[in-house]
Parts: sequence; C-alpha cells; structure tokens
Amino acid sequence: MTDKNQKAMLTHSSIPPVSGDTPRLDIFLCYVHTHLGEDVQGLAFATNGTWTVLGFDKGSSAEKLKLSVTPINGRKFDQTKVFELHLWVPVALPNEPSEGDILAHEFRWTNGVGAVELTLTSGRPKTSSGVTESVSVIGWFHKVSYLQHVSAASSDGDSASEPTSERTEQDKEHAAAKQMTAVEFIQEEDKYGNTVVVDQLFTGRWN
Repeated sequence: MTDKNQKAMLTHSSIPPVSGDTPRLDIFLCYVHTHLGEDVQGLAFATNGTWTVLGFDKGSSAEKLKLSVTPINGRKFDQTKVFELHLWVPVALPNEPSEGDILAHEFRWTNGVGAVELTLTSGRPKTSSGVTESVSVIGWFHKVSYLQHVSAASSDGDSASEPTSERTEQDKEHAAAKQMTAVEFIQEEDKYGNTVVVDQLFTGRWN
C-alpha cells in the first residue's frame, strides 16, 4: 500500500438489543459469534485491567460464550468485570486496495451505552450484517502498526548475558513478528479544513 492517504468509507451500524435499552454482553458476544465465528481478536477493558482477547473459548457453549484472553500474572480474568469490549476480524490489507475492499471490520460494546458494528471499506460501504440503523461517512484511510509489548520474562531466550552482536538479528526478527496493525480513518474538519484522525480500527492478530 502506498504511504499516501486513500479514499475510504466508514459505516456505523447499531446492534439492537434483544430486550431493554442496550444489549447485554452475552447478547453482544452471541451476535458477533453468529456473524463472524470464532476467528476474532480483541481488547477487553475490565475493572482489573486491559486484556488481549485471542478469540472465543472453545470450551464454552454457543449460549454462554466466554472469551479466551492472554493471562496476566497475579490477576484472574472475570468476564463480568468487563465494561468495554472491542472485537475485530484480522484483515490482511492488499498493497493497492480495490474499490469496495474491506479494510477493517470491528465490533464494539460499552456497558450501558450500546453496541455498534464498524466496517471500513475502500471507496464504498459494505452492506451491514442485517442491523437496522446504518450511517456511512466518507474520508481517507492510512495504515499504521504498533510494536506489541513482550515482557522480559516471556521474551525468547531470556538471556540478557548474550553478546549484543549475537542477538541483533534475532531481536529484529522478533520485533518484526510482534506488530499489531491498524487503520486510521481520517476526515476533513468543517471549520478550518484540517484533516484529523477520527477513529482507529485494529486489523491485526495478537502474537
């Protein structure tokens, strides 16, 4: 993909609750699982920390879905403590996206606020997954990536005593393999015409 910003469209589709004002977490998880299956990645924001989501727990039932997360030393993941959840489909972006290519597909839930499906496409929107309310906005997209954090205890080799020259190539390969990719959605602000990043959707996979 070129470095320049390219045209894109972001579609927001609200996910309706089964009952009440906003969908509960279990309803949201069932909705995502029905539309995407098990191959999702994500971030779960809970009262006891932020957890990287690796997908759905294969041991859970379709009626009572549980998330599979990366463990955190000294803490226990409790799904009932999650207050915000972002789940996305891993997307490998082509070098030169064609009209209508899906650039990012993310689902977000916030306790007591609601849930939304976000689809970012190159040039034109993709039809939403059967939800009733959709709003599409035009802008540009730009690919970004972040270095995934790896603690010293879990890093390969765990050998600080190795000479720097011997570890250089290995460290470069290790860092390259630990990238988390995302796409920034950019729009022109009305008052002064400046371009601003209005949203960011993750597209990568946790390593």
